[in-house]
Order: sequence, then C-alpha cells, then structure tokens
Amino acid sequence: MKPTSKLQQRLQLWMRGRYGQNDTLNRFLNNLALVLILVSFFLRSSWLILLAVLLIAFSYWRLFSKKIYQQVAINRGFQRIWLPITRPFSRLKYWFTQHWHYRFFHCEQCHQRIRVPRHHGRVKVTCPKCKHQFEART
Repeated sequence: MKPTSKLQQRLQLWMRGRYGQNDTLNRFLNNLALVLILVSFFLRSSWLILLAVLLIAFSYWRLFSKKIYQQVAINRGFQRIWLPITRPFSRLKYWFTQHWHYRFFHCEQCHQRIRVPRHHGRVKVTCPKCKHQFEART
C-alpha cells in the first residue's frame, strides 16, 4: 500500500526501526493513567496527575524506542505477572458467553462433552466421538 501524502511518508520513515506496538504493558500503562486522572478529579490531587503523565510518557518512550528486543523482553516479563492475574476473569467471561448461547451435555457412553446451540427444542444429539445418539432438550 502506497502512502498518500508526504506527511504520511515521513511518519512511516521516522517510525521505521522503532518498537511502535501497543502491547499488553502499554495498554496497562495507558489504562492506569486514565484511571489515575479520573480519580484525581475527585480527590483533587496533583500528584496523581503527575504520576499519570509519567506513565503516559513511559508508554510513549517504549512506543518510540529503537531497542525492540528489550521492549519485547520487558513486555514478556510483565505478561508473566499479569496473565495469571487476569486469566480467571477471561475464563469466566468465556464460560458466561458459551453458556449463554449453548447447552452442554455429556455422552453416557464415553463421557465426551458435547456443545449444542440453545433454543432448538428437543433435538437428537450425536456424540462425535463414539456416535452414540440421545435426545435432549435445548
């Protein structure tokens, strides 16, 4: 895709060789800065705004850094800490969306878990593993 303007060309040339990724750590830093700014409006605290500005500055420093491998290593270190904290919540969200749209059954013969769309009334369910058939209400 060819850039359409000289400004866009210059920006692409300037960003070449830079990290330029909105990774997990940058998203966390920006969201934390936003929360700190919102809290500072209620608490009337200037040091929270200063901390938020420092977080945003660090996020942009990482974004424009030419030390790509170092930024990737920092992000992976952050993910090693962050993902175990957020994993139960993402699993809960996945479970809720799945159970909202599907019913789950277990085959009586092989105990395979079978997912069937909801709101289809009585259906004949066939186990994909052992081909056992049974009727169920969705």
